[in-house]
Amino acid sequence: MKKFIVLSFLSFAIIACGKKGGATDSTYVPASPEEGAWHTSCGKCHSLKRATPSGHTTAEWAKIVDKMQKKRGGNQFTDEQKTLILKYLNTGAKAS
Repeated sequence: MKKFIVLSFLSFAIIACGKKGGATDSTYVPASPEEGAWHTSCGKCHSLKRATPSGHTTAEWAKIVDKMQKKRGGNQFTDEQKTLILKYLNTGAKAS
């Protein structure tokens, strides 16, 4: 029984610490500096499928990125990275 509990815990820990959004994939090469900024700052938690640029308008992306930047005391990403991220997302944003 103890082995089962230990193995269950280890399995959970491995799954919980697994890749999210592919940010740790060492084979990834961004197509642009903007995509690279998104991948580095946002791709840690969000997959590209989840953050499809066409999913929001430019105004919606601005609000979302502002909200995300403020998490963890504003240390999620710099203003320079924010500009690149918004440029990446707004390139494919849906029309308002």
